[in-house]
Amino acid sequence: MMHYKLPTALVLLALLIAVSAGCAPARVQEVDHGPATQPDRSFGDMVSDQRLRSRIVGEILNDDELLEQSNINVTVFNRIVLLTGEVNRPDAGRRIAAFARRQSDARHVYNELMVAELSSVIARGRDGLIATNARTRILQLKEPPSLNSERVRVIAERRRLYLMGRVTRAEADAITETVRRVGGVREVVKLFEYLD
Repeated sequence: MMHYKLPTALVLLALLIAVSAGCAPARVQEVDHGPATQPDRSFGDMVSDQRLRSRIVGEILNDDELLEQSNINVTVFNRIVLLTGEVNRPDAGRRIAAFARRQSDARHVYNELMVAELSSVIARGRDGLIATNARTRILQLKEPPSLNSERVRVIAERRRLYLMGRVTRAEADAITETVRRVGGVREVVKLFEYLD
């Protein structure tokens, strides 16, 4: 009987694929902003979001500690700010969150910054792949028929998926059910505004 010896790299790759392909249920955290006034974003809404994001990113770029010792991602959607990533000290995260809250056009600020070692390039690449897979699954959803994927933003950070946008509760449930099965996702956080 012949025995075959597989290269270690091939065994590790197969193990990685098996682990990330599972569809273990993710814990779902939900925040309700109350009913949204209009489903679609106007061009003015998009410009407003970009200006708000630019001011917050500018503040980070002008702070040597935040610039050199943190990895902060700023997402703004419908004037709701989400801060994700890593900072070296709790006060650094609180400082940028406080700046974001002082912006008159910020409706709400979620400070999801972690005091932790900066994530690696590999971890950030994994998160990018998770977010891409989640967006693809949302685009493929056929039910409910009212779902417009342009009203949804997907952010991945440390294998946690954040979902933002203006959706109905049925759309939110369908989106959550599909993205929680994306390989590698350990948690889904819904930050939706509901249209119903």
